[in-house]
Amino acid sequence: MLMNNISLGNFNVGDNYPCYIIAEIGNLFKNFDEAKKLIDSALSVGVNAIKFQTWDAETLTTKKNFFDLEVTGNVSQYEFHKKIQISEKLQFDIIKYAKKQNLTIFSAPSHMDDLPLMEKFDLPIFKIGSDLACHTPLLKKVAKFGKPIILSTGMCTMEEVKKSINAIYDEGNEKLILLHCISDYPAKIEESNLNAINEMKKEFNLPVGFSDHTKGMLCSLSSAIMGANIVEKHMKHPDNSSSPDDIHALAPNEFSQLVKSIRLFESAKGSGEKIPSSSELKNLQKNRVSIIVMKEIEKGTKIEPEMIDIRRPGNGISPFYYDQILSKTAKLNISKETPLTWDMIE
Repeated sequence: MLMNNISLGNFNVGDNYPCYIIAEIGNLFKNFDEAKKLIDSALSVGVNAIKFQTWDAETLTTKKNFFDLEVTGNVSQYEFHKKIQISEKLQFDIIKYAKKQNLTIFSAPSHMDDLPLMEKFDLPIFKIGSDLACHTPLLKKVAKFGKPIILSTGMCTMEEVKKSINAIYDEGNEKLILLHCISDYPAKIEESNLNAINEMKKEFNLPVGFSDHTKGMLCSLSSAIMGANIVEKHMKHPDNSSSPDDIHALAPNEFSQLVKSIRLFESAKGSGEKIPSSSELKNLQKNRVSIIVMKEIEKGTKIEPEMIDIRRPGNGISPFYYDQILSKTAKLNISKETPLTWDMIE
């Protein structure tokens, strides 16, 4: 069964298309100048899109809920998010700036109450974070907008992913892409389970990508090599340091290397048809062996094994036909070290 490819703006996402690369800028900025640096950097490294996050600490979590992560320690989630949430004005400003640069930008809501604001943003894509993958009322509401949805599936079982997909499909929206994700910050490389990407593809016949929270770029690059249709990775700016996502985010120069590496890998994949490359065809005659005459052979002489050898260059008869040659006779005088060709024998 053919994969259900999805269009994201001017780009198609699926197995027959280049990996769609998203720079997640999250809340890795405190003001417009910092956001502008991230957007400019994302544009310069050649990503397909950038993503941020829309939340209000008042609706995101209870005040009694605490983080216990390596990057945060034991802290109140409410206080933590209250401190770094960004204003509506700033969100509108960064959207306006990204659009001016012709860079696709979208966001992820964190509560049903965020959706009216998201509707005002009028962005081309909805991202749903792993924390909301089980929030079927929100999934149904988002699906009704009729826009493509990128759904992260961290902390989910395959059965739970199926329930989330069905909630979206029930509203008539089949423009869905899944992201495999490990919801830890930073995530451990050995827990990345990248094989889940292709298992999800087989199970759901949808494009599947990878939202990477590990340190460095190894897992992002590996996921693309293993078939991820999207790679989402946090980008930070060296001058900004305001978020726990810093620990697993890439600086612009690192992100640039990631993008270049993925694109270089894509160029190396080829068609899969096993044929000599154009460069090999150029080298074939000089760097491949063929049947070479090693003694002077007079016209009418039967070809004997001691008269010939197999060595370079490759512009003689292929050794594949060695046994056939031994039953042939020279049609003309043949000089020593001459590549043997079919027009010389009969």
